Amino acid sequence: MAKARQVDTNVIIIGGALAIVLIGLLSVWLYFSYSARPVSPSTYASFGPVVVRSSEFSIKATIAVQTRKEDADWLNSHKKELNFALQAALANVDSKRLREPEGVSYVQTILRDAANTALNTRNIEEVLLTDFIVQAQ
Repeated sequence: MAKARQVDTNVIIIGGALAIVLIGLLSVWLYFSYSARPVSPSTYASFGPVVVRSSEFSIKATIAVQTRKEDADWLNSHKKELNFALQAALANVDSKRLREPEGVSYVQTILRDAANTALNTRNIEEVLLTDFIVQAQ
């Protein structure tokens, strides 16, 4: 009887030790898999709300500009120029194309191209409209 009780105790001790080792290995694996997550290759800067009025329409937009992570410092140092270029491009939007089903993508393309042209660069990858209201006059 004492021998069976000793075997049961050994099984419990060995099982507990194995459980602790497995939990430790799982913890190490989770730690390294979490720290190995890819970092976003893009960075964003917000502008706005920008309000533009013309004789045909009024636009109120909040804009996010996407660049590569390496260009984050460049983006922060050129915020004033970008803000001016985005406002000027929004003021020159074609009102007929704006009302078409692809009007938002048209505006995003115009804003991206205008910002890149104004700063003589190709650093601006995308321009996203996070808030966009158009009102006909």
